[in-house]
Amino acid sequence: MRWIALSYKQAFKQSHNPQEVKPQFDVDSLFELAAHYSPVVCWRQDQHHEHAGWLVEVHSSFRLFGGPQALLSQLWQGAEEFPAELQLANHHTATGAWWLSKCAPASTESDFLDMLNFNENSLLALPMGVLDCDAKLQATWHQCGFTRLADLWRLPRDGFLKRFGAHALAELDSGFGLQNKLAPGAASHKPADTFEQETELPFHSDRLDLIEHHAQGLLQAVCNWLGQKKQGARELHWAFKHAHGEEILCLRSAQPTDCIETWRRLLHHQLARMQFHDDIRNLRVRCMHSELLPNVNTSFLPDPAEGTRNWDNTCDVLRARLGQQTVLFAATESDPRPERSIVLQHTPFTKNTAIVFKKIADKNAPELNNTTLASSTPRPLWLLPTPKPLQGKTPSWQTGGPWQLLTGPERIEFGWWDAQPCKRDYYCARDNNSSLVWLYQDLHDDSSRWFLHGYFA
Repeated sequence: MRWIALSYKQAFKQSHNPQEVKPQFDVDSLFELAAHYSPVVCWRQDQHHEHAGWLVEVHSSFRLFGGPQALLSQLWQGAEEFPAELQLANHHTATGAWWLSKCAPASTESDFLDMLNFNENSLLALPMGVLDCDAKLQATWHQCGFTRLADLWRLPRDGFLKRFGAHALAELDSGFGLQNKLAPGAASHKPADTFEQETELPFHSDRLDLIEHHAQGLLQAVCNWLGQKKQGARELHWAFKHAHGEEILCLRSAQPTDCIETWRRLLHHQLARMQFHDDIRNLRVRCMHSELLPNVNTSFLPDPAEGTRNWDNTCDVLRARLGQQTVLFAATESDPRPERSIVLQHTPFTKNTAIVFKKIADKNAPELNNTTLASSTPRPLWLLPTPKPLQGKTPSWQTGGPWQLLTGPERIEFGWWDAQPCKRDYYCARDNNSSLVWLYQDLHDDSSRWFLHGYFA
């Protein structure tokens, strides 16, 4: 294994309010740098909060970046954007890398690469101050004449455990690669499941361009959060607060995305349609749900999925400019009743989620097997919102009548457990205008009336 430590000595900037102290480093930006090279990023902080930073396990990423030296070089160059107080080191143990970053960090890129050849002897020369132990224990060691880790490492383990405690021995073991149940664990950092952030405008205004300018910072924050999770979002909920309440805005994307340019474009079009009747004071953005991003594989040949992605982006822009109801996604539902077999919603249909919600809503509903449903029976593209009762003569198989039956019947009997049961015989027929129509006879009705339900376009 190969661990990289990015640590810094915490020096808080004093403010007028003693309770408001801000750290010297942007921890989130430092995490983004570390997470770019490995999914295993762990937060480490000393007991007395003197040193803090991130530990990154990069051995599994060597092949992706062209080898260990190439990866370390890229990380070193990316760390140059941070203040000079950032201390970098690497070692084959996490605790060893942490010790080196605290007392013997790399001063140049070549020193950082030379650490690939470090072994346990490089750690033995470190002072005892690298151990994250109590100050009284450190003073006891100095009184005993111990100055380096080598002095402690050569002591008998039983005597060390009896006189100095198990926690000090556990950290010493973890630095040299020995297993110890009490060694400090390195749990991978996981961003929060939901995101919510609010900012106050430096001025109160209802100008859309100024409001949009300050909303860019919140967009950047939510996209950074999505990048940390390696996921995308379909909805961002915005709140524009003024003196008398707040205005709500929901940005929707047809596919999960963490691209800030996509959200900027949707926010720009949505804000252009809004009118604020009072000066906006605060902005808030929420992301309550995120999901894994779809895998996109590049190919020498044209990608068939590229057209789908372009179409989704076009739908997003149309809905942002014209309204949410202008573009809806249609999908089939496992319900034989024609009026309930198609659902329209703002986002693409998720089959598994819909089935779960349906089972919760209709606990007594039988489970349908789609393979047993009739797949060759024609269905009209245009269904009437409400079936239209037929007037005049009853449809027949004879030519010359107002309704000439062509095929059928197809029996649909469903929904006896809920409030909308149906028992119908459906027929394909032709009317006086030679249009192909869809008729049914309602068998639940005492008079068995006939209805026009759709047209085959």
